[in-house]
Amino acid sequence: MSRLAILAGVFGLFAGSAAAETLTIALSTAEIKVNSTFSGETVTLFGVIERDAATVSRNTDYEIAVVLRGPPQDVIERRKDRIAMVWVNSASETIVAAPSFYALDTSGELAEISTPPILARNEIGFDSIDFQYKGRDGADDPVATEFRDAFVRLKKNAGLYSEQPAGVSFIGGTDDVFQAAMWIPANAPDGEYTVEVFLFSGNALLAREEGRLHITKVGFEQLMYSSAHNHTLLYGLACVLLALFTGWLAGVIFRRD
Repeated sequence: MSRLAILAGVFGLFAGSAAAETLTIALSTAEIKVNSTFSGETVTLFGVIERDAATVSRNTDYEIAVVLRGPPQDVIERRKDRIAMVWVNSASETIVAAPSFYALDTSGELAEISTPPILARNEIGFDSIDFQYKGRDGADDPVATEFRDAFVRLKKNAGLYSEQPAGVSFIGGTDDVFQAAMWIPANAPDGEYTVEVFLFSGNALLAREEGRLHITKVGFEQLMYSSAHNHTLLYGLACVLLALFTGWLAGVIFRRD
């Protein structure tokens, strides 16, 4: 056998082992419609780990991480400081294209699933989200880090950022079929969401798959939203007229003769 044939066989072996496992995922729904009665909804993700015929059993168990990420948004964060007994805005920071929603479900503790460099490269976990700042390099900037931590804390308090270390479970008594239930709160922003599923074993990333989820406003909520964003002046005038009419009507109803 020639050296070229031997090299081709070796490269083929590595290529086959790199794609030994693949992921197939499906969501219980691909679209959530938000109306006046919407109070939140659970979206269930189902996944299957598929192995080719040449794949040998691994010495370590499979681990799964599921990241649901909302549409990006630019956010201006302001810090209040007490000056002369008065609380005032003393500093601000603009976070560019931050995830408006971020939910992480894993099959175990994040530190046990993979190494920090791999988690950071794939933005798995709050500490690994690659926040960008307008006019500032936030990688090792203590000021940017302070605003970043405050932003994540506010998002968590609003229910828009969450982590569930036991949010992914293997079902059917096997280690190749799994599910994750992700809660979408009523205040989740509308738009296109990305769901990313990562497969690990022995801290190594074996496979990755991606899906889409759409959240859209319907009915009166959609009318108000589109009016406020696409016809700002008319929307503002309508609000002023409505407030004036409401005040006049209240005066007529409660007027004393």
